[in-house]
Amino acid sequence: MTTDPLRQLRAEGLSLWLDGVDGRLIENGTLDHAVDALGVTGVTCAPAGDGGDPGVLGSRQGRTAVGESAAYGAAPAEVARTVAARGARAVCAALLPVWSASRGAEGMACAPVGHTLDARSALAEARWLHWTVDRPNLLAGLPADPVGMATMSDCLAEGIGVAVGPVYGAEQYHQVLDAWLQGLERAHAAGLSLAGIPAAVHIPVSAIEEAARPLLAAHTGPAAQGLDHRIGIAVARLVFSAYEHVLDTPRWHDLVRAGARPHRLVWSVDTDQAARLAGGLIAEGTAQSLTAEGLRLLSGSVVPMEGDTLSGRTAAAHADLDLLSDLGVEWPRRVKELGQDAPRHQNDAWHALVDEVAQAMEQAGRHPR
Repeated sequence: MTTDPLRQLRAEGLSLWLDGVDGRLIENGTLDHAVDALGVTGVTCAPAGDGGDPGVLGSRQGRTAVGESAAYGAAPAEVARTVAARGARAVCAALLPVWSASRGAEGMACAPVGHTLDARSALAEARWLHWTVDRPNLLAGLPADPVGMATMSDCLAEGIGVAVGPVYGAEQYHQVLDAWLQGLERAHAAGLSLAGIPAAVHIPVSAIEEAARPLLAAHTGPAAQGLDHRIGIAVARLVFSAYEHVLDTPRWHDLVRAGARPHRLVWSVDTDQAARLAGGLIAEGTAQSLTAEGLRLLSGSVVPMEGDTLSGRTAAAHADLDLLSDLGVEWPRRVKELGQDAPRHQNDAWHALVDEVAQAMEQAGRHPR
């Protein structure tokens, strides 16, 4: 047991990421505190408000960007792109010292890309974000569907850092691995330096648990007891096993000789589950991503720690997933549905940002709807 879990996680070789960062968390000092006091070395940006949250327009920088862009008669979608890019640039700038000190191993900032439902638009948006933000530690966020994975490969081939996810299962992750390797191979063939092309893959451990819970609600026997709390970690173990395997292949060794670095596996954990899950998602070189409140709660919790809990645990992971099948739970179908829903959710978030900006412009009397 440890009463300083954040320090212990870092001692185990994990990175801590702050999830859901926008301009307000920069302006009120939350991001600086997370980096300086809590050891946070990575960030995922939140472009749009959610559930009444003022989102990017809750920051002074966001409101200023809307006012400046609207003054030139720009459309809401263009203003939204500008606001999101400015926010991403500010986050990247806050983490740039971490990036520089670690020589690109840490300090990454993931900003989601809008228009991800077709490959041509997704690549164009990722390029625009990369060129506009113009920071080496930016990761263009893409969904882990066929369009997102094809765009991931195209981005890497052009030297654009990417983050892909959410990934809900090992089969989906194998597809991501292939897209990642193909992108790096194309970049190498084009003569680019692979050392400066970062990547990350997000696995939503808490969301996986939430998806399993209603499927198990009707099963009250001992076999199902606590199974919903094990499914997320089971998926993480299988993903990590595939990650370890690919890093031991000749294909990867060829890329390493060209300067490539492994992508970062990021385990996303909800605030109220942080203390329970933190000790079960430990493997050197990976990251745990939590909200500011999640980090605060975790830092004050007593968390059981037993070292690496992901390596060499595939048998236990398969046993838990097989138990789902034994209970009649159609888990593979649910995983497929979750993967298909993710691009729509990202697209919805983009349109929520555009609507948020349009409302702000309307209130300012600059752009009647």
